[in-house]
Amino acid sequence: MADVTNFQMGACDVEFNSVDLGHTHGGVEVTYEAEYADYSVDLYGETVVDKRLKGERFTAKVPLAEYTMANLRNAIPQATFAGAANARITIGAKAGKLASDDAAQLVLHPSQEGTRRHDIVLHKAYVESVEPIVHNNDDPKVLMVTFVGLLDESKSDGNYLGLIGDSTA
Repeated sequence: MADVTNFQMGACDVEFNSVDLGHTHGGVEVTYEAEYADYSVDLYGETVVDKRLKGERFTAKVPLAEYTMANLRNAIPQATFAGAANARITIGAKAGKLASDDAAQLVLHPSQEGTRRHDIVLHKAYVESVEPIVHNNDDPKVLMVTFVGLLDESKSDGNYLGLIGDSTA
């Protein structure tokens, strides 16, 4: 039976590496994609008789509205704080650096909800990209950061990338 209490909307709080990243602007988007290899046999020609999982991708696109040095550092993992009181970040690392070196847990928690029952967690998230930072008079300056989940071998099969639901259970 239909239940209107299951209808949800609203913003979410964003926490990366146990740090609250502040307000967002424009909505956080979460995507899950699976890639499969086709299985076919000669008897049926090109007809696919089954598929086998090749890989999965779990991502979160987060528009950070608070344009701070701390958020710039979170958005650009190869960056390093520099200057008095971390007044700037420096950017650039040697090729070959592992994404897992900068990966941390990303938790998206519905702001209006008193429980954790609808959280989205990427166990080992890294920043794949930051969209162009636009400087103009028409729009707020937003850091559009795309986080991607890496496989976390310390978790169990079926839970390698993350979870949706109660993050405390």
